[in-house]
Amino acid sequence: MKGGAGYAGGARRVAMATAVVVALLVLGVALDQGLLGRAGSATRGWVSGVRAGAPSSAAPTGAGASPVSPAPSPTTTAPALDVPAAPRIVADHLTFGAPRKAETAAYAARHYGTRTSRLRPTMIVLHYSESDTYSSVRSLFEADLPNRGEEPGTCAHFVVDQDGTIHELVPPTLVCRHTVGLNHVAIGIEFVQSSRGHDPRWATQQVLARRAQAAAGVALVEHLQRRFAISDDKVIGHAMANQANEFRDLEGWRNDHVDWQAPEVGAFRRLLTQAP
Repeated sequence: MKGGAGYAGGARRVAMATAVVVALLVLGVALDQGLLGRAGSATRGWVSGVRAGAPSSAAPTGAGASPVSPAPSPTTTAPALDVPAAPRIVADHLTFGAPRKAETAAYAARHYGTRTSRLRPTMIVLHYSESDTYSSVRSLFEADLPNRGEEPGTCAHFVVDQDGTIHELVPPTLVCRHTVGLNHVAIGIEFVQSSRGHDPRWATQQVLARRAQAAAGVALVEHLQRRFAISDDKVIGHAMANQANEFRDLEGWRNDHVDWQAPEVGAFRRLLTQAP
């Protein structure tokens, strides 16, 4: 029966065609889901412009997700010294009345061309005392004895004792004779320490190794830096004075002192950087 066989063949063709269409639809859905999945993964790889795989503080969620550890933070080096935020300063002023101020003004006129005992500090000079007691240092400065044949006598604004006590002998707004060529611009700080016949650098290293004294010195210097806007590079040693840009002496005097040389001043400045 030609007619029956033709109908049966047509039915099979329709069934096959229908199966092919269904298969294609299923394949299309699968392909679409796969593409969307890949697109979703790519989108999740960039969040607010952050590249995929970059460290994130948010851990991934979902089945099979592995927690991502945050990148380690840089190691923080603790300050080498426990430096107080504000130093305790003990006022123990030298006799610095009208006679000594007049001597100081005359000295400033001869050496700097400015007849005044007033100081507007822009530098700090570090010294050590060549004595192992605060009392002997103070007695020398109080005596106001001529030095190099000239008055006034030598002095320092501050003395830092070995136990960390900070003594103010002269207000830092008065000129004090401690460094040839820089007395008109610099605050002088003495650290109680004798070289005891050793190399001058040895004496300064003793100061740096004595934690209480070194910490007090750092705290004092930072306090003065804040008060007078003095930068770290303007904190120098007595041995460095002749090379300072601010050095000036109309009489042609030069420093011959070797206390606080550049390597130890560099170590002291690093402590300033580390201080909170």
